[in-house]
Amino acid sequence: MDCYLPENLKTEFFKAKKALLEANKICIVSHRSPDGDAVGSNLALKMGLEAIGKTVTSACVDLPPNNSMFLKGAAEYVTDFNYEDFDVIVSVDCGDLKLFKFAEKKPEILSGEKPFINFDHHESNNNFGNINPVDPRACATCFIMYKFFKFCGWNISIDIATALLHGIYFDTGSLMHSNTDAEVYKASSELTMRGADFKRIAKELFHTTPINRLRLWGKIMERTYVNNEGVTVSAVGKDDYNACGTTAKDNGGVIDYLNAVPGSKYCVLLSEDDNGLVKGSLRTQRNDINLSEVASRWGGGGHPKASGFGLEGKLQPVISWRVVKEGSEGAHEVEF
Repeated sequence: MDCYLPENLKTEFFKAKKALLEANKICIVSHRSPDGDAVGSNLALKMGLEAIGKTVTSACVDLPPNNSMFLKGAAEYVTDFNYEDFDVIVSVDCGDLKLFKFAEKKPEILSGEKPFINFDHHESNNNFGNINPVDPRACATCFIMYKFFKFCGWNISIDIATALLHGIYFDTGSLMHSNTDAEVYKASSELTMRGADFKRIAKELFHTTPINRLRLWGKIMERTYVNNEGVTVSAVGKDDYNACGTTAKDNGGVIDYLNAVPGSKYCVLLSEDDNGLVKGSLRTQRNDINLSEVASRWGGGGHPKASGFGLEGKLQPVISWRVVKEGSEGAHEVEF
């Protein structure tokens, strides 16, 4: 399939290909709390580079989620690395430098001493690499990586096809979100024809839910409400994880149910993690709301219909009650 490439993306592809071909040792980094797209794009590029003789390491401060562990190479992730051991550093699916994390303890990554390639599709990305194959119009970083493979003329093996389709399928909500266009369907079709394990991808991402995760989701559903601004809100904390025998990783997937509330502007799931952060995940079905702008109020970002942010602290519930006279249509409301 012929892929449309904007001139700026084509230019960055040239630079990225040159840097990778000239390198011997390459480290590819996924964003913290990696999802299907962050893992899929990382492992696809790793396998592609290894096929042409490169030594490649996949890194992330957090290990891949269970639903991505079936991908070839997922078990080989490391949680730290020595900058001096590599010729090129690659970032995949990091919509903000804060999500890259390693730059905080290894500021030399940003020095320009070595190529730092930033593959991404988030609108919030400010081109923090010195080579930036970034396309906010792409449905997933795996879709950009698919185009990069085609641009380079590299072989897409069965395992690479599976990794790429895994990321595309995840970031399009099983090819149902509005970021799925004809080009995405064509690419997905080609990857399937190349042997991508579509059934395994669908099962792992959206059709495997252990009992303890269902219990956690039940707690989230039970405390869901729509506020006065028409925003669907819920929250989950460490006590909930402990009670259900789960972790913050088990939140994945429940946001799609919150996003199904009719008439809601958008939904927000607030969740505590193990690092002293409260993460906000935002989703919407509406075209007149840009969640990247909403998330930016708290230092976050992402896409118009799917964004997020992180704040230091912990969750504290606030309870309020309202007395409304029946039949008054809110004329004499009293709030406590």
